[in-house]
Amino acid sequence: NSLGGFAKYWQAFRQYPRLQGGFVWDWVDQSLIKYDENGNPWSAYGGDFGDTPNDRQFCMNGLVFADRTPHPALTEAKHQQQFFQFRLSGQTIEVTSEYLFRHSDNELLHWMVALDGKPLASGEVPLDVAPQGKQLIELPELPQPESAGQLWLTVRVVQPNATAWSEAGHISAWQQWRLAENLSVTLPSASHIIPQLTTSETDFCIELGNKRWQFNRQSGLLSQMWIGDEKQLLTPLRDQFTRAPLDNDIGVSEATRIDPNAWVERWKAAGHYQAEAALLQCSADTLADAVLITTAHAWQHQGKTLFISRKTYRIDGSGQMAITVDVEVASDTPHPARIGLTCQLAQVAERVNWLGLGPQENYPDRLTAACFDRWDLPLSDMYTPYVFPSENGLRCGTRELNYGPHQWRGD
Repeated sequence: NSLGGFAKYWQAFRQYPRLQGGFVWDWVDQSLIKYDENGNPWSAYGGDFGDTPNDRQFCMNGLVFADRTPHPALTEAKHQQQFFQFRLSGQTIEVTSEYLFRHSDNELLHWMVALDGKPLASGEVPLDVAPQGKQLIELPELPQPESAGQLWLTVRVVQPNATAWSEAGHISAWQQWRLAENLSVTLPSASHIIPQLTTSETDFCIELGNKRWQFNRQSGLLSQMWIGDEKQLLTPLRDQFTRAPLDNDIGVSEATRIDPNAWVERWKAAGHYQAEAALLQCSADTLADAVLITTAHAWQHQGKTLFISRKTYRIDGSGQMAITVDVEVASDTPHPARIGLTCQLAQVAERVNWLGLGPQENYPDRLTAACFDRWDLPLSDMYTPYVFPSENGLRCGTRELNYGPHQWRGD
């Protein structure tokens, strides 16, 4: 019921009409509200009623929470089961109705072309589709932007009039395609300003204008950044190879009955949670237009190297820092739960702005209902409050993240 791979099931159902399966077992999380000694409500499930043995969180796998607010997975089910399907061929959109008896009579198809979330062209066409019929829609010549970025075509079926079950403006179906972009090369702006590198026994310090970066030579970590006099980091930027486990990582493993084949137990046995970094390299070089910091760490447990992480930090005359990370995983250790970087920021902003898939949480096997666009949400909305705490909140395909005074870009 996490709906991982749900899109592949529906692709198969549409390809093979007699095929069925992949059923959604539980609509709702099966929990009841209880109250603590202070009168605060909380969700009780397996084992919270003195029941032994119990199924723990096994029945906490609905598409909605117990109070009927949606899980992010519900949007994936909605998108895959929508009654209009779309196919793009050149400038033509083919719209197929999966209604068995209903002729479209309250639907407009809105289309929009956007570059990195910025609209370039749009239009709308009334839908006139018979039950199980098709309609071909010819688009005008689409714009070809001169600037670099990702070009996307998005279509949405909008109901202009309210119905017994929906308000006016309800979106009943949508689809999105990435379009081919013109090849372009963005040349770095010429800058005669070179960041200043200062070396001490303990640190490499780079300074440019009101920005400073400090790398600890003993740990090889980016230990602090300043904008003006304000520190930006609470903890250094470091590798991260673990995350909170999912139900499927845990499997049937329990505290009193360990399943050694469960992913979380394999990670524990291999030492992923206890691995410590040994510094292999930490050097600094001044280039013609930038300062380059090069580091390498061996992540080890009980004398065995699990991962080797090599990084380069390039700070140029514009004040931008580009980080390149290359990780080598030992052949005899389980694939890590995550390969990434982590740090804690000193300032907590109230909103998050990003260019990528959203707005809801999405994962590599559950992202067809996520739309590529520029999104802006309160920080609290980036978290999914699953009753049984687990990994949550990922947004895939993020190319730009703006948070407080910081901006990150990546591919």
